[in-house]
Amino acid sequence: MKRNGILLKSTVIAALIAAPVAPVLAQTAPESATETAPEAAPMQAAPEAPAADFSEAQLTSFIDAAMQVQDVQEDYAARIDGTAEPEGKQALVQEAQQEMASAVEETEGMDVQTYNQISAAAQADPELNERLLAMLQTKQQDGAGATMTE
Repeated sequence: MKRNGILLKSTVIAALIAAPVAPVLAQTAPESATETAPEAAPMQAAPEAPAADFSEAQLTSFIDAAMQVQDVQEDYAARIDGTAEPEGKQALVQEAQQEMASAVEETEGMDVQTYNQISAAAQADPELNERLLAMLQTKQQDGAGATMTE
């Protein structure tokens, strides 16, 4: 059962490596662009992904930030789904985007731009993606061990 939880979380994080680009990028886009077409921002930024020349520290920080972003997404998902009015949903989406950007910025050694660059590079480079997934699994196993001993 523990292994299934790790696999599920790995799958979620694997999707998260690609998915949070949109919300976090929307935070860095000009305000008019986020109001008119928030989904357009990630497509414009994705080709700018540099070659995968990130340091081990940057990748570790990326994993830490991605896990924080996942927590924010999980927190807001139910609230957004439970809101009937489109305006209310949009307000919660914007609030979640701000929280995700803050989570990235608060992660030591990480900023939104670097986070988005690593995410885009992971989408384009299967080797980098596999490396990030391996790092994530190691971190989850370390975290699961710490939780079980507490």
